[in-house]
Amino acid sequence: MKDKSKKDDITSLSGSEYQEAMRSLKEALTRCLQMLKISHYKDMNEGSIHYIENVSQEHIKAFGNWIICLNAIADSCLANKHTLSQSETYDFLTVAVATNIEEKTRNKTIDDIIFRIYRDIMANYESSDYKLKIAYPKVIVDVLAILAKGMNLDGRKIALYQVEAYYQRRKANAGTSSTVAKTVTAPKSTSATAASIASIEKKKEELYVDEADKERIIESLNSITSRNKKELELSLSKLQRIDIIRLGHLCENYSKLQRYCEIIHGSEEKFRVELQKDIGRKLSHHQLQRAATSIKQAKMYIENVLDGKFQPHGSYGINHVKHNLEYGYQLTGLIQSRRRSSYKR
Repeated sequence: MKDKSKKDDITSLSGSEYQEAMRSLKEALTRCLQMLKISHYKDMNEGSIHYIENVSQEHIKAFGNWIICLNAIADSCLANKHTLSQSETYDFLTVAVATNIEEKTRNKTIDDIIFRIYRDIMANYESSDYKLKIAYPKVIVDVLAILAKGMNLDGRKIALYQVEAYYQRRKANAGTSSTVAKTVTAPKSTSATAASIASIEKKKEELYVDEADKERIIESLNSITSRNKKELELSLSKLQRIDIIRLGHLCENYSKLQRYCEIIHGSEEKFRVELQKDIGRKLSHHQLQRAATSIKQAKMYIENVLDGKFQPHGSYGINHVKHNLEYGYQLTGLIQSRRRSSYKR
């Protein structure tokens, strides 16, 4: 985002125009940092402000405030050698999608790409090369620029069918170790394969909910919540498809959820051991805390989803409580992609 010509610099605007442009950019940047919950990082704030103060008019016109601000945060990560945690990277992608991809412009191809990046972060981020972790926000912004504007941050047009390969190539170029190369090009048949098995056909199955599936979900929710079936049917009719799917996954895995509840109330250490044994990999202390919190609040999550109480914050389409709980369920495997015909408790 470096300026090649002084005439393109934002400072070439008139005084009032410059002040308004900077006010708008700084407001968007503040909102980004707040949504990402990283505004406490002083170096991130100062570095990000420095980058937006030097952005060109051309870039603002081409990409808009949100991409510019997210790119400034990503540039600040690179300059300060600052790595985001796995959950912060996950949030970074969520904010990037919510602020740049309008619902009316989304299609199945875009949803597939976003889904695979989410799964890749969940499966492979913790084992990624240090340099890749530093560059991950930049990779995400670059890919989101393509999905939102049809071109990467350098202005090169990239077709949607090329984005998956482009994303993997950007990751491979960012990392240096052989471990990173393996996770990018040849994942093994362990939990790390989660990103690669999320094929287009798998995504189609996960996103589709037929009437038989809904009936099974209603039956399970009737038992879990004691709500009558008519009330549940009305509640589901008001939900987005993805929320119905997530409720279906929790219903399918409810016996496992109950088992985790019993274990965690008896011993959090035993829960840690059992969970990591079940999923076949170690989790960070932060991830274990997220998972435990989600397990403890499962009934509240289900009830609030059914009642439509998880309202987006502002105009960004994000509810952080809901998002964080769902992240915990993904860590535990309770809302992983399953066969759509098996929503049974």
